[in-house]
Amino acid sequence: MKTRSRFHDRRGFALPAAIGALVIIGVLITAGFFMAQQELRIGVASKHANMAVNIAQAGANEVLANWNGYELGNIPVWADTTITDTIARGIWEVSIANANNFVYFVTASGEVTEGGARWSGANRTIGIVTKMIFADIEPPAALTTRGKTVVKGNAAINGTNTTPPSWGPYCTTFPTNDTTGVLTNDTSAIGTSGKGAIAGNPSYDQDSTIVDSTFTNFGNMDWAQLTALAQAEGKDITSLGTTVNGTAPVLTGGGRCDDAVLTNWGDTIPTNPCGSYFPLIYHGGPSLRIQSGGMGQGILLVDGDLDLRGNFLFYGIIIVQGNFETQGNGNRIIGAVLAANGLLDDQSITGGSEITYSTCAIRRAVLNNSSLSRARPLLERSWVDLTAVAN
Repeated sequence: MKTRSRFHDRRGFALPAAIGALVIIGVLITAGFFMAQQELRIGVASKHANMAVNIAQAGANEVLANWNGYELGNIPVWADTTITDTIARGIWEVSIANANNFVYFVTASGEVTEGGARWSGANRTIGIVTKMIFADIEPPAALTTRGKTVVKGNAAINGTNTTPPSWGPYCTTFPTNDTTGVLTNDTSAIGTSGKGAIAGNPSYDQDSTIVDSTFTNFGNMDWAQLTALAQAEGKDITSLGTTVNGTAPVLTGGGRCDDAVLTNWGDTIPTNPCGSYFPLIYHGGPSLRIQSGGMGQGILLVDGDLDLRGNFLFYGIIIVQGNFETQGNGNRIIGAVLAANGLLDDQSITGGSEITYSTCAIRRAVLNNSSLSRARPLLERSWVDLTAVAN
């Protein structure tokens, strides 16, 4: 009789145990790969989310650093415009909304394009509340000056707030109140002769606080800074000598405004190619005579005397550190003139010359000059993440 082995019940146990172990190891490895993949996805998603914010911020910074005063300054109140661009790792889109001509809300979105179809697509949106920072050049009268000033012939100085011809759509948001025709430190030195006329609300007035700094300090900017900005813009016309003839718009071969030409001072017709060009123009003196016609817009700075000799049309602000005179017919300034007349010379506005006050021409000359107007974030609580709202 055979004896049964005591190990008979254990036959075949090793194979199931090995298979079970392999299954468990496979599950652990699969779980490990899955968890590693999830960690990778989370890491990439986090990285791309931050990258999308950086792309959006880069777009906002680009718009604020290169603020186009004419294009963005003419967005109607409660309207907006959008600017887009592509950079190395993504695409940004910036919307600029005008709240009241001085406060703008910038909405910037950034989308990651890096990583192909699998990893790209992260999108974030930020909002920035900005306010306009600009030189505070706000002449109080059509002509602000000192010393003896006589308006002769058919010349006229008018403080009635006027909109330049063809500028109507661009002036709807600016104040329309009239102002003084001539503001001086001594009204006894103001007079008229012949058909010369001074009008306004009032026609002329006296301000004993008018001093040298009235003509050199403009908010956060002074005369030296303004002239330096004009030189940086390439509009120091001192090299043209003491007489300038025939300032006029000049176009490139491609039909764009050629702002490199010293005698191109913009175009008073807004829809023309140079209609968006409002230069800051500087002449270092000792005197400047503009004759033989011409036109311009923006801000003209003269470090000496200025004499207009006929048929010169200018929209904007003229600031003269010496005395200011006009002769001949057709000189027309719409905006304002500040004439320091530091030596208190006799000034005469003669012929058919006109100086007419215009808030629109003054404000646009400042707001549409890229050196004088900038949008900057508010000092506190200007930045917000709008991603959840936008999505």
